Amino acid sequence: MENVQRNNQIIKECLPSAARLILGMRDTGYTFTSAVADIVDNAVAAGATTISIQLEITRRGRLIFMLADNGHGMDKNSLENAMQYGSQRRVDPSSLGKFGLGLKTASTSFCKKLTVMSRKDDQVNILQWDLDLVEKKEEWLLVVPDLTTYEEPLEFLNEVTAGSTGTVVIWENIDRLIKADNERYKKEQVIARHHELEQHLSGVFYNFLEKQNDFPDIQILINGKNVAPWDPFCRWLNTAENPTRLEVHNQKPLKRVNEQNETIGEIAVNVYILPTKNELSKEEVDRARYGLDNQGFHIFREGRMIYSGGWPNRLFVKDPHLNLVRVELNFDHRLDDYFQIDIKKSRVDLPAELKDQLKMMINPAKHEADKRYRRDGHKRKNGNSVSHENSSNSIKGHHDDTTSGVAVLDVNNVTGEVDIRNKFDTSKVRLLIDQETNKLVQSKDTLEDGVLWAPGLVNGNLHAVFLNESHEFYKKFYLANRDKPALILAMDAVLWSLSEAELSVFTDKVKRNLEDYRINVSRILRHLAEDLPELNLPEDINDTEDEE
Repeated sequence: MENVQRNNQIIKECLPSAARLILGMRDTGYTFTSAVADIVDNAVAAGATTISIQLEITRRGRLIFMLADNGHGMDKNSLENAMQYGSQRRVDPSSLGKFGLGLKTASTSFCKKLTVMSRKDDQVNILQWDLDLVEKKEEWLLVVPDLTTYEEPLEFLNEVTAGSTGTVVIWENIDRLIKADNERYKKEQVIARHHELEQHLSGVFYNFLEKQNDFPDIQILINGKNVAPWDPFCRWLNTAENPTRLEVHNQKPLKRVNEQNETIGEIAVNVYILPTKNELSKEEVDRARYGLDNQGFHIFREGRMIYSGGWPNRLFVKDPHLNLVRVELNFDHRLDDYFQIDIKKSRVDLPAELKDQLKMMINPAKHEADKRYRRDGHKRKNGNSVSHENSSNSIKGHHDDTTSGVAVLDVNNVTGEVDIRNKFDTSKVRLLIDQETNKLVQSKDTLEDGVLWAPGLVNGNLHAVFLNESHEFYKKFYLANRDKPALILAMDAVLWSLSEAELSVFTDKVKRNLEDYRINVSRILRHLAEDLPELNLPEDINDTEDEE
């Protein structure tokens, strides 16, 4: 490094290691779907109306990924800028391409050779990043490949652009997309990636795929198949014949101001309450993508979805009772810094002041959705309950021996706070308490945080486990096997043992870890339960509505 004298200061130029940085940028956290969406952003920003993706595996097991668009294309200088890490800022600040890193970091997250070919003014230009070459030479070397060796991508580009302007992105040496040695498994994984990509792009670019709005219209194809738009708010439920199936709570826009009290942007929020699952047909349930993964927020920047499903900043916890609630939040590029948008455009941070406002907007819909869910659950549950009596009696015979390592010192039946002593410490833990029963295994309508099970105490401070009837695993496993007492007993014994084990290692220091463990296991079981058969339980027509 050479010293440079400027304004009486000695300044050293400090260039990063080409190999270390370009390889390190592979680990920025892209998923395959978010990586492809980032490249689609560039195509949309280039004015493309057709974007075509090829994702397939050859007979010899070579993965092929290409993405072509019919945008305005790039000349030699523009292509060099696009391939530069940290390319020049776009003229239009509202562009979906934002940081000048997406094309490179998204692509090299999954491949070691990125080639981009673009046509403009009847001239085809081509450049390539070869990570192995950069690592070997320790230099930022952009390769100009022989165009004649890329006949297949050029033909693909011609198909999409009809010989006009456009760009094709080619991934080679794909080493992080498929993890399988067996050819059959490779093909199965490619099919799975195809499905994931279709699902992802259908929501991320909904506003652009949907023709009836003010956003530019685009067409996305994957292996020649059109990607249909997916409306996360299911506005298609309301028709002229039935305009109230979907309940819509329109909110006034929230203005954001700077320190000078000048408006810097607006946040548009709408809240939707879906019908219960039982009020939808099988086709409607599938189209709505009903379930925990899609409840909560769907957030859009400049019409492009950047967050889908869930409650940012733990605004609420995912729970089956909230499956009916979906929240639409829209903002433009002026609030990028306010929401701390990241490179991948897949994370959003809600400032504290906004969280309080959003809770006030959502709470009425949240309470209504909870009421509907409970009412629907009572209708389906009546006459189809699961008995845990045998489990309680069996575990009771071993209660004293199996709980000897945990002493209950003090119980507050009002707050649920319990002082316990185990071999590690004496600590205060909050438990579910039901002193009106002596059943060591019992079910509840729901449990906090949507967990499948939770430890508790029953009459005489006996150690118990409470089970969540609203959890998908409970519904799919317990209700399906309610006439098989041996299976019920076995599963109850497992969950009671997990509860007891939690108390035996509980300390104030590991409290949060134990809670997260139970939440995560419950979340995983909820996803796995999706593959279990659907239940067709008879309804009790004499059942009445919830008294809430």
